[in-house]
Order: sequence, then C-alpha cells, then structure tokens
Amino acid sequence: MTSRRSLLLVPVVGSALLVLGLASPASADPPAEPKGTRPDPNMPYPAPSPKTTPPVPLGYAITEPQTYPSLLWIAAQLVPSPEVAVGRVREVGASGESEVTTTAPAFGLRWQITPLVWSWGVNRRVSRWRWFVVDPLARHSGSLEASASFEYFWGHVEKGIVRPGVRAYFPLVQRGEYLSASFGTSTYLFDDKVRVAYDVGAYVLSGLFGLQATIAPDNGPLTAIGTFRIRYF
Repeated sequence: MTSRRSLLLVPVVGSALLVLGLASPASADPPAEPKGTRPDPNMPYPAPSPKTTPPVPLGYAITEPQTYPSLLWIAAQLVPSPEVAVGRVREVGASGESEVTTTAPAFGLRWQITPLVWSWGVNRRVSRWRWFVVDPLARHSGSLEASASFEYFWGHVEKGIVRPGVRAYFPLVQRGEYLSASFGTSTYLFDDKVRVAYDVGAYVLSGLFGLQATIAPDNGPLTAIGTFRIRYF
C-alpha cells in the first residue's frame, strides 16, 4: 500500500516542480531589448545609471596668512645689507685754522628687524597687522612699519649704530611686486648726541633687492649713506 501511494505522489511533485521552474526563469531574465534603441552597438543594455557628482562651490574664503618665525626666516634676517657712507668733517691745521674736508668712504653692514607693520594694501577681510615676520605683499603693497636696524662701519668711522625708526612703503608697479618706494626717518646716538636721519628707497622683486639713501644733515662723518638692501620677510 505504501509503495502505491509513493508512486502516486511522484507525478504530483514533478508537476509542481515543473510549474515553479517555468515561472522562476521568466522573472530572472533581463527585459528584452527593443529594436533600434542602441545607436552604438558597443553600448551595454540596459544602460548603466549615470553617476552624480556634488556641485562645484562657486564662492571663495579668505584665510589669515600663517606668519611665524622659522629657520628660513632666521637665516634671512642674518643676511646683511652692504652700505657705504661719506661725510664732511672739520679739521684743525697746524696753524690753528680749521677747514671742512670730505672724508674717505666708510663701509658698513646693516641688519634690520621689523617689530610692527600696519598694511593698508592687503585685503580688508584679513588682519592688517604683522609682527616681526612680514610677508612681502603686506609690506610693499602699502604699509607703515616700525623698524629697528643695527649697523657697523669701518674706515674713517669705526663704530656700531642702533637705529630705531619708522618707514612708509608705497606700491608703484603691480602692487609693489615689480617696483615700490619708501620714505622714512630714524634716530640714533653718535658721539653722545642724538642724531636724526631721513631715508628714501626703491625696491624690486617684492622688495628682495633695493637701493636706499640715508641723509643725516647734522652728522658730519655719516652725512650720506647708500645701502644696497637685501631683505625678505
């Protein structure tokens, strides 16, 4: 009896499996490709979904310049600017008569630091103040600086000078990157007397090189000083 029932269930189970087998492949097959839908025969079908990219930001942000002392900055400050000085001194001759003579040129070296700069040439959204480390754009695009320099001369004058002062820079070509000018004044102690000097300069290559003339009317030995200025930061 049991074998007869098993033989009767075989056709039923087979029919059910056949129905399920015919139904499942139909759902797994990809849809038939309509004729004439692919202009390029190498294009896959169905076409892959396009990838979306985020929109490109059209605005811009202003960031503060990162100015801080570094090894490069320290090395740049140690490079001196050569200079030459001439003047007129009063000498007393053997007969007691005094005469004013022009001194032979004295040579010197100048080092400079900038404790403070206020720049009117930078973008108004960033700080206009700089301390010690001054980027060339802030200085030569238009600025007012408090400076301090140390000079040492040898020749007819054997002396070191500490010279504090103030100086203004003005851009002439390409916001001062190609050419800029400066006007300044300084004070120093010479022969136990306070002296006042005035200087004018012109600079190229963002202030990397420049020529500076300093005039001190009341200082005979150092009446005029010409400086080939080498300075960065």
